Order: sequence, then structure tokens, then C-alpha cells
Amino acid sequence: MNLLFFATLSACSLRTILPGHPVVDGADLLAFDQPAPSDVAYTSIPLVNFPVLALQPFGVQYAIDIVIVSDNPHWSMHEYARLDTPQGSFWIAKDSDPTGRQTIVADIPNLDTWLPEIPAPRFERVLQVEDNSDGSAIDVCVSYTNPRDESVDACASGTMPDKPPKKRNGNTMGHSRDVVAAVLDIDRFALFDTDGHIRIGDDATRVDRVLGLVPFRSILRQTQAGLATANYRLSEGEGAFVLQRPSPADPQWPTKAMERWRFENDSAHYDNGVVAFAHEFINHELHRITVDQHGAENRTFELKVRPALPDLRRRFDGVAQSEFVMNVNGQPGHGRGTLTARWLDDSTVSVSMIPAEPRWLNDRPMEATVTYNLDGTVDVAIQRIPAR
Repeated sequence: MNLLFFATLSACSLRTILPGHPVVDGADLLAFDQPAPSDVAYTSIPLVNFPVLALQPFGVQYAIDIVIVSDNPHWSMHEYARLDTPQGSFWIAKDSDPTGRQTIVADIPNLDTWLPEIPAPRFERVLQVEDNSDGSAIDVCVSYTNPRDESVDACASGTMPDKPPKKRNGNTMGHSRDVVAAVLDIDRFALFDTDGHIRIGDDATRVDRVLGLVPFRSILRQTQAGLATANYRLSEGEGAFVLQRPSPADPQWPTKAMERWRFENDSAHYDNGVVAFAHEFINHELHRITVDQHGAENRTFELKVRPALPDLRRRFDGVAQSEFVMNVNGQPGHGRGTLTARWLDDSTVSVSMIPAEPRWLNDRPMEATVTYNLDGTVDVAIQRIPAR
């Protein structure tokens, strides 16, 4: 069955499922290639010597991503994804409840330290995967125990398309709304030409149906990227600065890490072995963030800011506002919005991230609160805030 089957169905209903076009293009997109300084007037010297990172980027590309929507009362979407890294290939299971809250199950040692920039709750459990795929012919079965301690068995088979779809700006389908502002690039997309089943616990579980007609199971190759909530402390280190997750001031967090960042040639950068991050500055004002997954053909994520975000180490009066654009897997203009920075008091500065488009991004605003401590450390807390 193919998409022609749905030609007579409601276009409005399909919009909630199918990818869309870029939301920034043409001259608007080109403008972000011309860095511009912020227009703030600084009123203090830098409070610390190291860069202050107030945005938490993430990005990951899945070589195979199987999506199944079930009719289970406790779960809605189930995702089984293979991530190829220099250390080998890893499978993860991601289950979303009806509110979109997503959890990760994987058979990866020290799972709470693996890709710690993604703050989803994790469960380190046996994940049995039988992968009989051969080239574009995908044939995968998984078995594991989910976070509700229910046994799960799921299988999917189908053909991975050899060309990308015409529209690649993927819908997040509401998953992980509480922790990430995500944009997607759908590089390959077999939405309905997929067979498979899922069973959860002892109860019969059916694959849910799109518009009540067709079972919702699909095979994709996609990149997920964007900005995430976070909780970390920054401190000075020899020849570097240290990012500690979580901050000792707020130790309740699903991931942990001790990252030694370098600051060279106006760029703060760190490589965790799977992805490499860079925050690029001009005169200590942020104008670009990049994420590059090892082995990926294209840049995983790029956030461009214009005018630049002010140097958050220095106080300034008033409010500074910038526009941003999000590029994913080399595809430009998949997201846009504004950044607003203001000092709340002599030791606290905030940065609000208000997404504008696409529609599945604009309900995920965040605010970073940056606190300068008396001991010279800096605490950064990035939280979801209500959509306006």
C-alpha cells in the first residue's frame, strides 16, 4: 500500500503525520551566513575566564529507525533504532507514554553516561535484537522489559527506500516534549509499506491505525537534533574548562558526565566519541553551534544565531534579542525562533529560547538560568517553560 491510497483522506489529518517543507529559505536563510554582533552595552568585566554555555545542543542519526504506534493504554509510540558509532552499532528502545514522555531501554554499560546531553530517563536492561536485514530489506525483531517491567516483543519488516522523500522536515509526533526542542530530517521514509507486530505483557496489543484505517508502523532513516533541557556546572580547569552533569547544586538528573572542554580559536569544543560539539564565538559572543556525529556524511546539527548572543560573562542593561535557525543533517531551515537574554540580578542571567516554526516545535520553549557562584563556578539550569 502506498501514499496514493490516502489521496481521498483529510489533508488536515495527514498534516499531523507527514513531514513538511523547510520553514526558512531564500534570502532569510542567507542572512544567517553573515554574522552580526549583539548591540548590547556591557557594564562589567567578565565574571569568569571560561566560556559560559547556556544552550544544550544534541544530535543523533539513526541508520535504522522502526516506529510502531500501539493501542496499549500505557504506551503510544515505540521506536527501535540502530545507532552506528566508532565503537560499533548499538540498538535502543524508546517508548513514549500517551503524554509523549519518552524513556530509553538499552543494553549499554553505564547507560546514564552515554550521550548524556539527551536527558531522557534510561533503563539499562537486556535488549535482544535479531537483525536479519540485508541491504535495503529490513527485518528486525526486538525483545526487552520496558520501564513498567512488562515484557515486550516487536518485529518489523519492509524495504528501506533508496531515495529521500520530497518533504524531509519530520514531525516529532509529540515525543519528548518535556525535555527537548527537536527538529528532524527524514532521510528515508517507508510509512505504510511495513509489516510487523508488537506484544506488551500478557495482554493482546494491536498496532494502532492511522485515521482508523491503516496500521501505523514505519521504517525510517532519520536525524533527530535540537536543543535540550540540562543541568550542569561549569568550572575552570587547566588548559580547559569542565562541564559537570548534573550540578552538585541539583543532583537529581537522569544522566551524568564529567566533560573537559577546550577553548581554542574562539571555539569551545568537546568530543564524547560519538558526537563532537562546538560553540563558536566572535569576541566571546555566540554566533553558531554545531554537532557532528562520527561517520555521518552530513553535519548532524547546526544552530545559527543573528545577531550574536551577548557575552554572558559580562553584565549588560536591558534585553538582547536574537533570531536563530536550525539546520539538520545538512538540510537547511528546519526550525526557527528567537533567543532573549537579560540579567535578573548581579549574579544571574537568563536566556529564553522561544521556537516559532514548525508547528511541532513551537510548543517547546525553554529558559536557561545561569548563576555565578562565589567560588567561581557557574550553574546552568535549562528548563521547559509554558508556551505563549
